[in-house]
Amino acid sequence: MVMRISSIQAFNNGVNGVGRNYANVIRTQEQISSGNRILTPADDPVASVRLLQLEQQQALLGQYKDNLTAAKNSLNQEEATLNSVNVVLQRIRELAVQAGGGALSAEDRKSIAKELSERENELLNLMNSRNARGEYLFSGNLGKTEPFIRNPDGTYSYYGDEGQRSLQVAGSSTVAINDNGRRLFENVTNANRVVNAGGVNNPALAGQVPPLPGTTIAPVAAADQRVFMSAGLVEDNNAFNSSFRGGEPYSLVFVSGNEFRMYDGAGADVTSEIPGSGRIDPLASGGNTINFRGMRFQLDVILKDGDNALDLDNLLANTATPGTPGAGTHSFTLQATPTEFAVTRSSTNASTAVVGNGSVTTPATFNAQFPTSGVVLRFNGTDFEAFAQPYRAGNPVLATAPITAGPPDTVSLFGASLQVSGTPVAGDEFNVQPQFQEQRSILNSVARLRQALESSPTSQNGNLAVRDEVAIALKNFDNSIGQVLEVQTEIGARLNLIDTTETDNESVTLVNKGVQAELRELDYAEALSRLSFQTIVLEAAQQSYVKIAGLNLFNQLR
Repeated sequence: MVMRISSIQAFNNGVNGVGRNYANVIRTQEQISSGNRILTPADDPVASVRLLQLEQQQALLGQYKDNLTAAKNSLNQEEATLNSVNVVLQRIRELAVQAGGGALSAEDRKSIAKELSERENELLNLMNSRNARGEYLFSGNLGKTEPFIRNPDGTYSYYGDEGQRSLQVAGSSTVAINDNGRRLFENVTNANRVVNAGGVNNPALAGQVPPLPGTTIAPVAAADQRVFMSAGLVEDNNAFNSSFRGGEPYSLVFVSGNEFRMYDGAGADVTSEIPGSGRIDPLASGGNTINFRGMRFQLDVILKDGDNALDLDNLLANTATPGTPGAGTHSFTLQATPTEFAVTRSSTNASTAVVGNGSVTTPATFNAQFPTSGVVLRFNGTDFEAFAQPYRAGNPVLATAPITAGPPDTVSLFGASLQVSGTPVAGDEFNVQPQFQEQRSILNSVARLRQALESSPTSQNGNLAVRDEVAIALKNFDNSIGQVLEVQTEIGARLNLIDTTETDNESVTLVNKGVQAELRELDYAEALSRLSFQTIVLEAAQQSYVKIAGLNLFNQLR
């Protein structure tokens, strides 16, 4: 069989051949110029899919790298700020030690209070520090909310939340980039949680807990007071919560010049639990220490003009006979400090109404329901509506509480009662924050010591009160420094995690790039050899085309 090929067919075949060879040369040249083996997915579909996956992983690693940088910068700034806080706290502690000197005058203490005031302001500014993005470092998740505010009464409140911002720095790893101020500066263990032990005899003891059967107690007058008891310091938090709290209120009653009895709230004699079984040396230098159920107290005996140091029984002890009213005794009541409330009026309130003088009426309900961060009370014209702190638009109403007519008028919710003075109008708002005595913020500890030094009395019992405040402050400052150091340790661990993750991510990045190179990059030796061969083929195709194109029927005509 004879196949006939037309001239146009031969022409087209030649053109197509030259075109294919030319395209091969051009593709190889593009590969060489770009350095990539795969120019389109059609070049290697399997490798193209794998490269796409690797590029997505590479982009994710790039985001992780940016997150690691941001996390490191934030933590480095927080660490630097906390270092400054520690420096200020150490100086404040030095001032507290100095203020405890017995030879200081009232003016000396007021001078110390002036520097304390400056350090207090410095501490407040540090706690309200911002990061490079303008967000507050210690406000939790509320980066735009100033965390620490000074109240009109000189105390401080925290308005951030208890959240913690985090960034993802690896496939299954996140790192916290801040710490909230409540944990850092608010929830500091408070060493002073007992009231009615500050050196003032308690008239409420009259007729209670007799030291002798059938004897009633009549406390001595303030002018005749000889024994002063320090504010108690919590030495063992577990023992305080498990033992002391279960037996309050306690009564400490002197029965002789060198002996006292301790009674619990049920009237049981628990003196045997105290080392020394209630015997003291009233003339001992530096007072007498009482360790009881996790608490430490100190008794001081002050002799006045005309006192007979050899007749302490008559000076200190109950002189009543059984069955008759007491002629007077030195006695103290010891019980845990109740929860207080810091209340702030909104500056936009239309009325002059004031909410304050709060107290816990039902401890079990309060402990279970009252938000630890506080509430916002908003008057709707009839009742107060309670919202959780920190307040945000759209927060649900937690409870509705009417004003109960007094006197005094009160509003009650979540086991707590607050007094209302004046007549509120619709839209009035009040921020209410419970001041739990188990913790005392760093700023409030500094402010309390400063106020004690500013009002430093000159009497002997006034000096004892200042000494007690200094002892409380030193214990709380030590707890504060420990709290900050604990968080700094965690920050160091997070920075170590960041360094390790950076190294791991860099290793993964190198492997990723290596695999991409194997799949995408060109073998130049092979490509150049192929280009040379393709060029020869193209030249041969061009020359063949010229010769074939000259063969046609018209060339056979003579």
